Amino acid sequence: MLEDILSSLNSLIPTVAPVSKLPAESLPIPYICAILGGLILSRFTGSLGNVTLPFNISAMFIGSMLSNWLLQGVQLPLDPGLQRPLFVTLLGMTVVSVIVMLFVQKENRHA
Repeated sequence: MLEDILSSLNSLIPTVAPVSKLPAESLPIPYICAILGGLILSRFTGSLGNVTLPFNISAMFIGSMLSNWLLQGVQLPLDPGLQRPLFVTLLGMTVVSVIVMLFVQKENRHA
């Protein structure tokens, strides 16, 4: 049942001709990491009010899926079932979290 839900969510992700969609077995990794990353990032971006947690989770999810989508053709010496999606997801989330923290820091300076 969970794999069916993740597969239906995977069908919403746009594809480009040479790049296929993420395999269904690696989909829980970006979802779980985005939620955990959003929770951790909320500790550093608490100035956005009630939208902090949904914004951070959305940003982490977009970063993780975008990095998996962009780096799908890159061959890494990692296990393609767990290690590679986890590494690429954390890479994308790190880039997005730095951007979010810089954005929120600028907002705090003007206040």
